[in-house]
Amino acid sequence: MDLLSEMLRDLRLESAVLSVAELRAPWGIGKSRVGGAPFHIVVEGRCLLETESGRIELGPGDLAVLPSGNPHLLLSDGDAPRTPFGQVLEANGINGTWRPGLRVERLQHLRFGGDGAITRIITGVFAFRDRRRNSLLESLPAVIHVRGRMGRGPAWLEGSLSLLIDELTSNRPGFQTIAERLADMLFVQSVRDHIANTTTNGSGWLHGLADPPVAHALSLMHGRPAATWTVASLASAVGLSRTVFASRFRAIVGKSVMDYLAAQRMHAAAGLLAASQASLAEIAHEVGYQSEISFSKAFRRWGGMPPGQYRREAKANGSAAG
Repeated sequence: MDLLSEMLRDLRLESAVLSVAELRAPWGIGKSRVGGAPFHIVVEGRCLLETESGRIELGPGDLAVLPSGNPHLLLSDGDAPRTPFGQVLEANGINGTWRPGLRVERLQHLRFGGDGAITRIITGVFAFRDRRRNSLLESLPAVIHVRGRMGRGPAWLEGSLSLLIDELTSNRPGFQTIAERLADMLFVQSVRDHIANTTTNGSGWLHGLADPPVAHALSLMHGRPAATWTVASLASAVGLSRTVFASRFRAIVGKSVMDYLAAQRMHAAAGLLAASQASLAEIAHEVGYQSEISFSKAFRRWGGMPPGQYRREAKANGSAAG
């Protein structure tokens, strides 16, 4: 399995398509932070997506994903009044809000705004059952904007969007499950589209995927985190000198080889703590530490709490957290 597929699988993606909204200008909706990655698809009309980093204009067929779940605004125009999303739900006679892990019983159809131009938007959330720190999510931007057919966007978006709209308007048996799986595909495709359009400038995990020697090293560390890797052994495995490899890895990924390896070992340990009954000594050995004490110190640095406390909280929450 390729590294990106492995990282996506680890997220344990569960998409939820929440609403189809018919909005008439002027209108503005404020969305608070959520435990996942909210997404918006503009089916008809135009609007503005505003975050703390600026505004993006969304047109017909556009997809916007907010990987970190940050607060944001959707606006008919820059001067439109802002209304919290909770009040929009109340205006439509809907009580309660979605939270991660909550199964959506039915699609919400919302109407809101004035008497001007119509914008129709499909809204949902890409939720991640595995809530460990993840190198993929940490490397994604605040907003992924995939332009639709009017912006000469990728063919996959128009095809997936057509299928999604067809299911959401069909009310055929099983339409909601099919819509959720189609939404899963939208997340994976949007990430791949972002990677394909990532420039060679800058640093980060995604840049590492685009560099064959660094990508090979990343795969080795992810595949066998407990191995006794050194900078020299990894350099040899990818066909570079130790000095060239260490410099290249830091420049592209943004951290040293051994720092990255330590973080990957802690990521693996967090999964074991949440999902197994193994002792701390056994988990320490499983992720490449000979001493439970050294493992516990490393885990506290990484996760901000001792591994025992992490295990208790993760099991109480029903998933790996952090």
